[in-house]
Amino acid sequence: MLAAVCASALTATATDYGDPANWVCRETDKTGTSFDIFYIYPTLYYNPLRRHMAIRTDPHVRERLFNYTTEQTDVIAPRARVFAPMVRQLDYTRITLTICSKHGWRNVRALRPGVDDTTAAFRYYLKHLNNGRPYILFGHSQGAMDLYLMMQKVPEISVRRGFVAAYLIGLPYLTANEIAADLAPRGIPPATRQDDLGVIIGWNTQLPETDNFLFNARGTYCINPLNWRTDSTFAGREKHRGALVYDRLARRASIIKNFTSAQIDTSRGALIVRPPMGKRYDTKGFAGSGILHIDDIWFFVIDIRDNIELRVNKWRKKYGR
Repeated sequence: MLAAVCASALTATATDYGDPANWVCRETDKTGTSFDIFYIYPTLYYNPLRRHMAIRTDPHVRERLFNYTTEQTDVIAPRARVFAPMVRQLDYTRITLTICSKHGWRNVRALRPGVDDTTAAFRYYLKHLNNGRPYILFGHSQGAMDLYLMMQKVPEISVRRGFVAAYLIGLPYLTANEIAADLAPRGIPPATRQDDLGVIIGWNTQLPETDNFLFNARGTYCINPLNWRTDSTFAGREKHRGALVYDRLARRASIIKNFTSAQIDTSRGALIVRPPMGKRYDTKGFAGSGILHIDDIWFFVIDIRDNIELRVNKWRKKYGR
């Protein structure tokens, strides 16, 4: 009986994205924008009794998704229309087990509902909402995983048809060769510089002293968001354009420039950062001590914002719209 229920959950019909209620954000009427961002949120759901997020029945889930999505996209893409579907992601405990799967997370069937939803939503967006505009794919953690697996299934993704780049930050342990092989039919390689188009961009952030390898190991693809290199060239904090840092005492967030240096440790496949009082940001959560997974994006919000606009502008100059 339990096996039948689980199988049913994995084969359920994908969500109807013609219904606006199935979107966290669908900014079709936003003016003053020059590109779109198709965004999938990270894991924001915890329920040991339920495998997948209850996107249709739990109003608290919808509110949390909206607050998180708008907070992040407002800072990384203020000049974009945002399209963020609600997708049936795994809960916190299940996604942790998925990342640790000995068969590799790309082969875990439990991810299928979230990937199916992401695929259906993206195809709906391309057909009905994009209107020929350049677009960015953006996701973190489980959101990046959903987008990565979706990209293998959608041949409509093309630089000439608007695809600028995919910021898939916090992907678990994939080498540059694996990414290139998985997405060879789309002609989408990992990024190697600050302005290449039709590429995947990503990193996993750690403190210097950690030796935990939940998200990465030797060979894991990583690009440095301060100098946009994939080697171990050090980027000092003078190159850092801005982090969004939350002050727990003052209970407010602020943008801080020159907050951290960054350097790729090729022996770990990780982005090593040295923020002031680094251990203050070490939550020692599910990923373990020294892994700053939750700050993969927040530490580099202005660097990401400026790089997105650089790539979009290059795309516009090349393709003329």
